[in-house]
Amino acid sequence: MSLHISKKIGIVSWVVTILYFVIEPIFIMTSIAPYNIMHQAMSDLGVTSCGKYTYSIAPHEICSPYHFWMNVLFIVNGITLSVGVLYLSQYLKKNWLNKLATVCILIFAFGNIVSGFIPADINLFWHSIVAQIGMITVLFGLWIYAKSLAKGKRWTYFNLFVVIAFLILIILLFFFPLPAGLIQRLFYGVIFLWGTVLTILLND
Repeated sequence: MSLHISKKIGIVSWVVTILYFVIEPIFIMTSIAPYNIMHQAMSDLGVTSCGKYTYSIAPHEICSPYHFWMNVLFIVNGITLSVGVLYLSQYLKKNWLNKLATVCILIFAFGNIVSGFIPADINLFWHSIVAQIGMITVLFGLWIYAKSLAKGKRWTYFNLFVVIAFLILIILLFFFPLPAGLIQRLFYGVIFLWGTVLTILLND
């Protein structure tokens, strides 16, 4: 017997997921150290210690007094994103390729959960590795979803191309001084918006 996620739960899960960007500014405003949304990673708000070089690639000052709740937000966000993806998967034919696509997007969601449980200053490798892998696998997931969906196909292809563009910009961060914090948020924001709008389209 397969798990069934109701329409109500599916819609609520995506709404709660995208609300991340409504809640995050609260933690930015409560940061004791100056926080630059254009250049600093989302993870900085969950760092448990204060100072410079709280983790190896963070020479800037970090001090987020409500880091515990920020990490809870990461975990909750990953869970609601996972539920939302599983809800959307119910609109696909049941075959191994579509199941693989769902797993690919779930890895991206799981990255948020891991990031919340393991802050960057505790262990940067384990904090970021699943999220980094997820940024690749989510592309394959979106591509397969775009091919398989009866409704929302063009919307999914559009978001896939946008996410690819942002991933290229993330790679270019190693060579050019681009606004890393903004690019990261746009990458995540596109995924969150994709699922929210797709849920609306599928229930239209």
